[in-house]
Amino acid sequence: MLNNTWSEYLTIRLVILFLHSLAPLCTVYTLTLLRRAFFARRFSQPVFTTPFQLYCAAETTFFAFTLWYRGRLQREAVHPPLRSKEDRKKLFDKVRSEIHDPQKFLQGWFRGAKIEEIGREDLREFLSWAFFEARTDDESEGELEALVGKVEKMMGSSFKPGKGGAKSLRLTLDPIEIQWRSLLWYGIIMLVDTIVHVRFLVYGFGYRSTRGGSLSVFPPRPLPAVTMAVGKRSPAEGISYWVKRHTSTTRLPVVYIHGIGVGLHPYVEFLHEVDRATNHGHDAKDQVGIICIEVLQISSRLTHSMLTRADFLAQTTKILNHEQGYNRFVLISHSYGSVFSTHMLTDDTMSKRVAATLLVDPVTMILHMPDVAYNFTIRKPTTANEWQLWYFASKDPGVAHTLGRHFFWSENILWRDRIAHLVENGIRVTASLARRDLIVDTEAVGAYLMEKKVLDPVVVKEGNGKTKMELSVNEKDGREDEDWKVRKWKGKGLEVLWWDDLDHAQVFDNKDDRRKLVEVVREYCTNE
Repeated sequence: MLNNTWSEYLTIRLVILFLHSLAPLCTVYTLTLLRRAFFARRFSQPVFTTPFQLYCAAETTFFAFTLWYRGRLQREAVHPPLRSKEDRKKLFDKVRSEIHDPQKFLQGWFRGAKIEEIGREDLREFLSWAFFEARTDDESEGELEALVGKVEKMMGSSFKPGKGGAKSLRLTLDPIEIQWRSLLWYGIIMLVDTIVHVRFLVYGFGYRSTRGGSLSVFPPRPLPAVTMAVGKRSPAEGISYWVKRHTSTTRLPVVYIHGIGVGLHPYVEFLHEVDRATNHGHDAKDQVGIICIEVLQISSRLTHSMLTRADFLAQTTKILNHEQGYNRFVLISHSYGSVFSTHMLTDDTMSKRVAATLLVDPVTMILHMPDVAYNFTIRKPTTANEWQLWYFASKDPGVAHTLGRHFFWSENILWRDRIAHLVENGIRVTASLARRDLIVDTEAVGAYLMEKKVLDPVVVKEGNGKTKMELSVNEKDGREDEDWKVRKWKGKGLEVLWWDDLDHAQVFDNKDDRRKLVEVVREYCTNE
């Protein structure tokens, strides 16, 4: 993630301007050539004769496809099965128990609107999405009305009838907003993907491709296609991965799941350093294995839709059963990868296989609060890192579709009492949090994990129209009690690694910072 300097700000704005303007400019040029050919009646001769003209024609064709594809992404989400009435009540009661000020909570989910701008019908629509995935029927109307009444009781007043002027955040229902990508951009992604593939092969990893391989992904993946032809296939039909064979009988292997971005490029050195730290000096019969799962839907690619929670768990189980020695393992994830970690940790069968977990920049804690959804999808960018997040992550077609049609908050949230249950059953948990994180309010997450009370979402409005969603912590507990930030890491129970000078994902940029994460992984692998 970029720092907030003027040079980086100007650079990212110029890069975005170039990439975003390229396809429209090529389209204008191509249409001009076609217009000239039409009026000159020269269609018997080639219209595009130079490499540059051919390139512009290709960009124009892809731009037209992108505009069509943007409309296709708007199709309705396929929601998970509805919870039972009893489970919905438990979920509502759980959320209510985590809220101190319901007024600020609602204002956060309604994009900072004033309470008087929220009508009763607006509240019904929000609650219908939050607890029924907007699938209420005649039988559940009474239940929904009861929830509205409970909210009004929490508020101490009734909402005005009908609709107000406020609009709530409803990720899986709201229109998906994307920014088109040029062929040049996807060409860069293909180059980066090829470099990553070579680096992993040099570091001794093996690739396991799905049956569809590179044929179901754009841009094409030439090296994975070759590897698929001569190598082994993934036992899971929808998940490709990198693997180093596990042979140790005394130490645990590692499973890694990456976050949103350009794929595995930012993590190659980290995984290589984990490999060296755990295996240097050990013979071939005492090697710690590593599985690194690819999630192409959040890797600046065009491919099939994100797997459902059930499909992900089923296919990951196939992989773990297929590879030797993964009955117990150390789970590591970064950013959006914490969604998949949450799926594994909240599944009673899968969680029994997890001995310890390192969650780097996790986004699934306190997910019932609106700050992550707001900062990732609604906030208008003003700084270098915000523009980087906005264009290269939030508005990427695959990422936007994943968040807008496959991100179900109640399925992805990791409650603290679930973490406490896991720790009581022997799983060690470390959360790595960066103070300057532009997506997650890490101060609040750290306080939440260390049993301080997280309270209210607050839309912070600054000059030049800049807004950010933050959370506040109970004044009685106070943020001044921050000894958890400087506690020595011991490798026991639930712990936090705090990075005071880092932003989201920057812990992977520097070898000295990565070293601390590597030490955590080595300890978890060595001493169960």
